[in-house]
Amino acid sequence: MNGKLEIAQDKFIESVGKLAASFGLNKFIAQLYAVLYLSNKPLSLDDLVERLVVSKGNISLNIRELEKWGAVKSVWIKGSRKDYYEANPDIKKVFSNKIKSAVEKRIGEVSNMITEFKGIVDSAEGELTADEKKMAKIFRERLKRIEEMESLASKAISIAEKFI
Repeated sequence: MNGKLEIAQDKFIESVGKLAASFGLNKFIAQLYAVLYLSNKPLSLDDLVERLVVSKGNISLNIRELEKWGAVKSVWIKGSRKDYYEANPDIKKVFSNKIKSAVEKRIGEVSNMITEFKGIVDSAEGELTADEKKMAKIFRERLKRIEEMESLASKAISIAEKFI
């Protein structure tokens, strides 16, 4: 490969990794996807090891994660016993789906936290002093605001899905 093209490819792969990390995604997985995305042919695990200079186990583990995202798929190459992979070229869909699933996971975590916190406050209700009851009321009001934000985030995801 031409040296300047290789420099451009390296910069792209590095930038995709940094961008993914800024969104809370795994930098290496994004870089692995970027290598496959730029490739004009399916690549084997050995090709990816050579390109990214990491262990085959690391590549294999992370390629499985990309398959879960729908970002890559395994392809058969006639005459070869190796596993080959190619990227889903719809990068917008790949990353929006991943970000959506990450946001949904966080919303679920917030929902569980609210449920747990409400349960603790409710279970203490009969044992509280007058001042503590006022504090519990404030806790419930604040939780209600968090629930409203959770609902808003869920609605935003639904709206965004229509445009992706």
